[in-house]
Amino acid sequence: MIALSATDVRTCEACWNAPVTAARHTETGRDLLCEECAEADYPRRVDLFPPLGIYGLPARKVMNDGRHGSGPPKTPPNPGPPLPKPPPTPSPPGTPPV
Repeated sequence: MIALSATDVRTCEACWNAPVTAARHTETGRDLLCEECAEADYPRRVDLFPPLGIYGLPARKVMNDGRHGSGPPKTPPNPGPPLPKPPPTPSPPGTPPV
């Protein structure tokens, strides 16, 4: 059995079913795996805390999804009806808006 800290996962990071019994050391840290997944050299299935701190999303997916990319702002696909001209007069104080 390997030594686990209080913040380590207790379930295999590859199959998410069996308890952790092995650790594989990689360039990015260590993978906590069950014996079967370690012997089969299965990759872990999800990064719990990738560089951006978003569960299960790699940086490439977040940065290139069209909403978080760089460049000028884009208009929504359907901006809705145009605003009325002239604008409506405001309701008197103490009455609900019309």
